[in-house]
Amino acid sequence: MTITDSSDRSLLDLIRRHGPLTVAAMAERLGVTPTAVRNRLTRLVGSGMVERGIEHGGRGRPKHTYRASVEAHKRLGQNYADLAVVLWGEMMQTVEDRKLRRVLFNRITDRLAELYRAQVTGDEWEGRLVQLGSLLNGRGIEAEVTRGDGDMTPVLKQHSCPYYELAEVDRAVCTMERKMFEKILGRGLRLSHCRLDGHRSCDFEARPGVAPGPAKAV
Repeated sequence: MTITDSSDRSLLDLIRRHGPLTVAAMAERLGVTPTAVRNRLTRLVGSGMVERGIEHGGRGRPKHTYRASVEAHKRLGQNYADLAVVLWGEMMQTVEDRKLRRVLFNRITDRLAELYRAQVTGDEWEGRLVQLGSLLNGRGIEAEVTRGDGDMTPVLKQHSCPYYELAEVDRAVCTMERKMFEKILGRGLRLSHCRLDGHRSCDFEARPGVAPGPAKAV
């Protein structure tokens, strides 16, 4: 999940650093009403980023407290862009043996494809594209399947690039992603539009001259 509301993010940061906290404690620290805190908590609990617990102590009714979930700690601490750029550079520029580079490139695409391949089933081409698009969305990568202009063939449009910083350094990353999708879908693809060229999305469609029939090994 991506936190897009700045008020939700500020509350999540407070809980992550100082939780478990009660609604009253959060309202006091943020200078807002308890109702405003509860509204934000509803979204954060529903997304799985915050967990609610019960604090028993002394007399009176037990208090509800809130803390950041394990998932929140994982998501908020992730920033692999710098590491990816360095590792990619070492592989593509430092490894002089072209055959070895090709082997490494293919192994990377295989490993990435394995994250999705078993979950994309059936022989119908558009259905496989839709399944892949749903899996990408589940990983926080905005994607959809639409109809192409003219021939109305299905196109996988990826509106956000998971490797954008890396692709800016070396566009071979775009080839890697296309090869990965081919391994998942079982059919040759072409990248007809790319965000790096100023387009609004990266568009993947069946390679020209290849009818999108039953899936086969690529």
